[in-house]
Amino acid sequence: MACPAIITGDQFLSRTLAHIDCQAQLLGSYGYAALGEPGGAASTFMAGMLTLFVALYGVRLLFGPTPGARDVVLDAVKVGIVLALAFSWPAFRTLIYNVVLLGPAEIAGSLVTSSLPATGAGFVDRLQGVDNTLSGLIEVGTGRGDNTSLAGGSLGPTFAGSALQDDAAFGYARLLYLAGTVGSLGLLRILGGLLLALAPLAAALLLFDATRGIFAGWVKGLVLVVIGSIGLTIVLAVELAMVEPWLADALRIRALGYAAPSAPIEIFAMALAFTLVKFGMIWLLGKVAFSRGWPSLPILQSSTSTNQFTTLQPAPAALAPTASRAERTAESVERIVTSQRGYAPGRMSPGFSTASAADRDRQASAPATGSGSAAASATIDRIGTSWRRSAYRGSIASRRRDDLK
Repeated sequence: MACPAIITGDQFLSRTLAHIDCQAQLLGSYGYAALGEPGGAASTFMAGMLTLFVALYGVRLLFGPTPGARDVVLDAVKVGIVLALAFSWPAFRTLIYNVVLLGPAEIAGSLVTSSLPATGAGFVDRLQGVDNTLSGLIEVGTGRGDNTSLAGGSLGPTFAGSALQDDAAFGYARLLYLAGTVGSLGLLRILGGLLLALAPLAAALLLFDATRGIFAGWVKGLVLVVIGSIGLTIVLAVELAMVEPWLADALRIRALGYAAPSAPIEIFAMALAFTLVKFGMIWLLGKVAFSRGWPSLPILQSSTSTNQFTTLQPAPAALAPTASRAERTAESVERIVTSQRGYAPGRMSPGFSTASAADRDRQASAPATGSGSAAASATIDRIGTSWRRSAYRGSIASRRRDDLK
């Protein structure tokens, strides 16, 4: 399908906008068909991604934890969405293509219906009409040479409406009007067509967690195209509502033979302001489309809550400083010794006794005042001092060696 050619003259803006819209639709539809056709790059990439997804899912079933019913359903829905986006053009055209390229015009048209003229002229025709009227005002000029103001007085030889000359202000105003309208609309339309053409490649990125962020960015880009087109249409409608009556009044003044020396700077200011508003609107709506959402605030629960179904989680204790290895070893030995002290001395082996021979002799010679008081007054030495040898113990070979000497 051939797009309409751009011609100079009184149909330049309308032909340019129609050509951009045609190129966006061709890029979105034929680009999608070229990538999604059997044997194409997108088909091969999609087949590889699906094979890898099924293989990893099988490995998970064999060696990993068994997925729950919720995970199985979500994975099946995910595969269905990917196949519908990549290989089903009727579903893709109804759900995404028409919404992105045709939906904003319908939504914006319903919002600005009250601002459209009673003649039923289209939105693009109104934009072209402003350009034609501005060109006609440039041809008739401001009437400064007639030396007749609207109030009937003389303008004077040194009067100037602004630092810019009349021809320069008119020329820059028309340049900003055309560039702002074509540039802003062209940016969103071509971006939408490119994102729609890349749908078969972007759909495969939904299968894995590592690439899901790229798919989310692709979806956010489409959201930007939709809301940006709506916002830009609203801005253009406001601009038309301001500029159309102003141009009609300026031409009426010039038709009556009066000068309009302030007209160049006024139209230049309006064209510059609305150009900044158009691109500022796209930037602001881009921030909205790519926003991560509101920050989540912690839920504050009162300790005096009487709800029996509410369980209050205890606050985590402060982390104690990590002890060294020597300290941990000493604490472990101390716990062992403490546990050994709880056993009776008669039931323990000699090597693990906690009382020395002198202590036992002292306990035996002490008057019997009760087992409880004797046990309380007994002094227990640390392990290592009990059952200590008082004489040297040598082997038979060492004694024979000493006798030979």
